[in-house]
Formats: sequence, C-alpha cells, structure tokens
Amino acid sequence: MRDVPSWVEDLRGVIFVVVWAVLILRIPAILRRRQRPAWIVLLCLATGSVVIQAGVAQWIDGVTGVAHLSDLVVSLVALTDFAAVWWFALHLRRDTHPGPARWAPLLAAGAMATAAVLLFVVTPEADRFGKEAHGWWIAYAIAWIAYGTVTATAASAIFWRTARSIRGPLLRYSMLALTVGVGAELPYLVIRAIRWFVPGTPAELAVAGFWCSFARFVVVALACSVAALEPMRKAIVYWGRRQRLYGLWSLLRESTPDLVLHEPVSRTADLAGRGNAWELLHQRVVEIRDSITYLHDGWATPALLRDAAEHAVGETDRQRLVAIACWVETTRREARAGAPRTDQEPGPDLLPDVRATASTMRREVGQLVRLHRHLTSRTVQAFADRQTSSPPSPVS
Repeated sequence: MRDVPSWVEDLRGVIFVVVWAVLILRIPAILRRRQRPAWIVLLCLATGSVVIQAGVAQWIDGVTGVAHLSDLVVSLVALTDFAAVWWFALHLRRDTHPGPARWAPLLAAGAMATAAVLLFVVTPEADRFGKEAHGWWIAYAIAWIAYGTVTATAASAIFWRTARSIRGPLLRYSMLALTVGVGAELPYLVIRAIRWFVPGTPAELAVAGFWCSFARFVVVALACSVAALEPMRKAIVYWGRRQRLYGLWSLLRESTPDLVLHEPVSRTADLAGRGNAWELLHQRVVEIRDSITYLHDGWATPALLRDAAEHAVGETDRQRLVAIACWVETTRREARAGAPRTDQEPGPDLLPDVRATASTMRREVGQLVRLHRHLTSRTVQAFADRQTSSPPSPVS
C-alpha cells in the first residue's frame, strides 16, 4: 500500500544510500566481537531499506503473483529489525544484567512472524495491508502495534539508562541518538493505529508516519555507526598521543641505552606501528619515565637539583617543570658523554608528577610534551651548558 506522495519514494532512496554506506564502511566490525551486534542491526536496516523500495515491491508481487506479498516481506524484515535493535540493547547491558532476558527479542519476533504469516493466509486479499483494518486483519493490527510498542519501549529505555551511565561523550551521544531513533517508532505506531481504526484519516497522516519511519532508519543507522567507531576513535587518540611523545622518547632512549631491550624504531616505522594503541602508548610513557628515573638515580646530585630549582625561579607556573627539564638535560648529556654514575640518593622531589592513574590520560601526556619543549628551550640549554662546562658544585 503506497498512499503517499511520489517524493516519498525518492526519500526511500536516500534511506537506502545512507544505510548501505554505513553498513559497508563498518564491514571490519564483523571481525570484532564487541562491535558485531551493532553491525547486525545495520544489516537488518540495510535489508529493510531494500524491500521498502517501490521497484522491489513490484518485482516481488509480479514474480510471485501473490497480492501484497511484498508488504508481508516488508513486515517480516521490519519485525526482525525491531527485534535486532532490542537484542542489541540487551547486549549492551548483559554484563550488569545477565540472564535469560536476551531471548525475549527472539521469542517475540518468532511469535509475531508466525502470526503475520498465518493472518496473511487466512485474510481475504482485499483486506490485507489495507488503509483500514477489517476482519482477520484487525488481529494483525493489534498484534503489530503491541509488538512494536514493546520492542521500541524496551530498547529505548535500555539505551536511555545506558546513556546516563556512560562517561565517554561519543558513546553517550550515540546512546541518546539510539533512544531518539528507536523512540520515533512509537509515534509511527500511534499514527498507524489511527489509520487502521479511524475511518477517513487525511493523507497527511501517512506522510507524518513516513517521516517517523525515515527518522528511525537514518538516526539508528548513524547512531550504530558512531558506537561502532568508538574503538577506532580511541585508537586514533592514543596513536596521536604516542606520536606527540616520540621526540622525548627517542631523545631519552638514546641517552639510556642500558634500558633499551629492542632496537629503537625509526620515525616512519613508528608512524605505521601496529598493535594495541593503548598498550603502545602506555609502554611509551613507562619507557620515558624509566629513562628519567635512570638519569635521576645515576647522575642527579642534590647540588644539581638545587641549582636547577634556583635557575627556574621566576618561571611562574612553569617553575617546577623547567627545573626538572634543567636537571634532565644535564644528566642526559653526562650519560651520553659516559660520565661515571654517582652513588648519591638525591631524592624524588624533582621527578615529574604522575598526574593520572592511567598513563594514557591527556594531562599525563601533556606534561611530558611540555617537558620535551622545555628541554630544547634557551633557558634549559643555557643551564646545561653552564653545568657541563664548569666543575660540579660541592655536595651539601
């Protein structure tokens, strides 16, 4: 039944393009267990975007010779889509709410599909998928509204609760978008019920129902793609932070060869490095801190730390970090020159702060990037030049 303006068919083409573009872009998600459920939802949406096209409907009816069979196919694909979204929502909360509830979408979809096929068979051709429900089709209309309401309400409620408990902004927005997209199904069902049971409804109501369906297709597809892209986004962020630390890491590893277990990689090889992005970043931060601690314990004397602190006076908020850069650059030069290690214990007062429990935090990386910047500054270079060209201060 296609009692909507012709431009609606053009927008069905837009749905097809959007959903299939997202599905194809997210093909790699098939190989990732945590992302696979979102891709399955996209696959259901993509299938639905095919069967709602006017040309496909005409082909199905023409080949089979069964009136309104295309509408039944659309109905079966749609109920599978509804169940898949509900299942996806339950999948998101399985860790906190394990149990048999994950089977509810399958059971509900099976029951609705069975009812749809049986009622299609027993209902006269003139009453199938009519604008108004008559005879056996009243049972179908009631079952369909009930099924859609249950699936949409259950899924959107879970997405909403999940959004409130997520800290990451990207995933939170994705869950909120899923809540809105799935929730758009509810006004569609209200409109569909009115058109089934209230005689003489205006054609504008059918257009309004289409817009609700359009919103669900597009918003759910885009929201699923955002959720699936979150691991990729994190990997890019971690990769970027690791690259920002390459200069400092390379400088310090060259100065502390005793700590190097593997041959340092070139800049080009590091840019193309493969592996777990978080682990690679964490390893880089640990290696930087190991090198700084090694320099501190081997060549930093109390006198050097005192001179570094005095040299950094007047650097306002940067004073402590400039002082750290002063002694790090000095000890780095001594280590490169092969100066003997000292047996003194100067204390950890001028070691870089550990600003976060995880080394991948932005503030942690930012501090180390600023440290590298200070190492090459005139202030720090002048201090190191003076220290390495003059005899060491007496130990106090």
